[in-house]
Amino acid sequence: MSSVAEDAASQLDGARSMSMHDGDGDRIRIGIVDNDPYAVGVLATMIRRMDVRFDVIWTCTLGAVAISRCLGRELRPDVLVTDMSMNDAPGTEVCRAIRVKRADVGVVGVTSYAVGAFRDEAVRCGMQALVGKTDLAGMVVAIRRAAQGLSTDGDEDDDDRAGEESQVSPRFLDAASAHALLEDCSYDAARGALSPKECDVLRLYAEGLTTKEIATQLNVGTPTVATFERRALTKLGARSRAHAISLCVRRHMF
Repeated sequence: MSSVAEDAASQLDGARSMSMHDGDGDRIRIGIVDNDPYAVGVLATMIRRMDVRFDVIWTCTLGAVAISRCLGRELRPDVLVTDMSMNDAPGTEVCRAIRVKRADVGVVGVTSYAVGAFRDEAVRCGMQALVGKTDLAGMVVAIRRAAQGLSTDGDEDDDDRAGEESQVSPRFLDAASAHALLEDCSYDAARGALSPKECDVLRLYAEGLTTKEIATQLNVGTPTVATFERRALTKLGARSRAHAISLCVRRHMF
């Protein structure tokens, strides 16, 4: 057996061992899209063997088909595993189309290329995770967490960020936060006006709430609050949170 095959077998054995310790639990319905028919078959076989709870309910080779199934009712999976590089639509566009409409479908991106090349866009489109196709252990964790609407980045930190770009590193969001963020992007920002969520965030900061309290009130994650604030500062041309609030007050925005 080649070293690559041995490593894959070892990872699968480790993943199965983890699933046995976790107990059966609820079944996780999984859809898979990859434009390579051979790759999608191999991926489906591997994922079925990773965890006794993983139930691959369908595979397809077109991003458009995956979107349709995820937005429909009968074939909607708990988690979609999507290749990042496909002919009809990249994985990021597949995710974005799903995320704007639904917050209850977890999305995990997989790639044979360098993960870092896709990470920023994966964050922006609302994926819960991005893993290499050979990282089987990482894929197990990503699918399990995505089924709960969670990212693989762990718990959000408690830092109260000031909103400057340099202070906020890219992070994957939980599904609800990603849905809220992309839904808010549909607001006509071309006019330079603040979206409702951006205005709400500044208003709540003006009332003295912390980032964590605002996240709880708006039912989003703290990274999403930071993103709304960052966009608001950019649109207002504000130097800081205090400057942005001052501008809003003077313009009777809240």
